[in-house]
Amino acid sequence: MKEHPEIQKQHRLSQVYLKKFGHQHEGEWMVSVMKLGSEKTENVKVSEFTAEVNIFDLPFKDFETRRHFETLSGIIENDYNRLINNINNQKQLTPKDKDLLNNFVPNILCRTSHFRNFLESLIHDLKVRKKLFEEITLFQEDNTTETLLEILKPETHLNVVIGTLMNHLVYIFRSFKKVILKCPNDYGWLTSDNPVFIDFQNSEEDWILPIESEIYLPLSKDYCLFMFNENSKKKSNPLRNLKRDKVNKLDFKTFDKIAQRIGRNLDEYLIFYERYEPTKIRE
Repeated sequence: MKEHPEIQKQHRLSQVYLKKFGHQHEGEWMVSVMKLGSEKTENVKVSEFTAEVNIFDLPFKDFETRRHFETLSGIIENDYNRLINNINNQKQLTPKDKDLLNNFVPNILCRTSHFRNFLESLIHDLKVRKKLFEEITLFQEDNTTETLLEILKPETHLNVVIGTLMNHLVYIFRSFKKVILKCPNDYGWLTSDNPVFIDFQNSEEDWILPIESEIYLPLSKDYCLFMFNENSKKKSNPLRNLKRDKVNKLDFKTFDKIAQRIGRNLDEYLIFYERYEPTKIRE
């Protein structure tokens, strides 16, 4: 019987996701990236990019419980290729596709450094923490997580809370409408190590994800997801008028505007949609 490894590389960005922007070189999947502050692109292995040891492990002795988040992430990722193939072939989202996106977007958001650092700052402020738990348990009657924080070490709190938050976001995203944006011919979507771009539209609501929020996530080099809540007050974005649950091809001006906003959302790395030899990039 194969033993579970105590030491495990866990990826902030899913390898399945990265391959949608990657290329194969000598049998190895690679992505072309540029680090913030660097002048040159570089090619890195998908298997190593954003990988860290046991970063999502929970502080419990039982192995299955300890690796719950990583196991759940794997289950969600397993259906991602089917999602992209279906979008490419059917040009629309099925109910199963939408359910996957409701889980995939919160999952990838909860794995990124930027969002996790933000959440950690909320957890360590005791007054803010109370309001945080009121929000993320709004649709469930479970105070177990909050109780656990009182007995667990502070450095473990983030991974304990992240699962509860992810479940909350899954519930929230079920009420968001979905539009698939296709890039113009001869262009492609880039992404980053902080790929979920949330436009809060200057909302004054004190929520992690206000109803005014509009969400963008490049799904592959060809497609980008756009999500919004139709009950928000601000409805001026013309993307809201596109066909829902279907592929909508963009003109270059609209595509370029969105792509620039997504690119500026990076944490440390910009990820290109095609292979670049180490190249000096102008600002």
